[in-house]
Amino acid sequence: MGFASWYGEDHRGRRMANGKRFDPDQLTAASWFYPLGTRVRVVLKTDPRVLNPQPPRSAWVTITDRGPHRRLVRDGRIIDLSYEVFRRLADPCVGLVEVILHPELGPQQIASRSPG
Repeated sequence: MGFASWYGEDHRGRRMANGKRFDPDQLTAASWFYPLGTRVRVVLKTDPRVLNPQPPRSAWVTITDRGPHRRLVRDGRIIDLSYEVFRRLADPCVGLVEVILHPELGPQQIASRSPG
């Protein structure tokens, strides 16, 4: 659990760590914590004080870049989302939201978790 921010038009066309060009309209993210190419489900953390909570908003992203800046990681940021992903979770005007990350398990991880 930690905080997510977003990046958009200012970075359009720049090369990402995976060698491709950034498109803020794609479902991508930057993280130091997962290998490039990892699919991660980003879930917006809900406020437990809300009496009639809606199901939490979530989106699947692919890790294509490295970030947030290391000094921001110390402040609790764990992922930078493309504009499109952030827009699906919250109003981009808020700039920062609390999220929970669930990486998709690959075949080797699933095999290591299965009994027997």
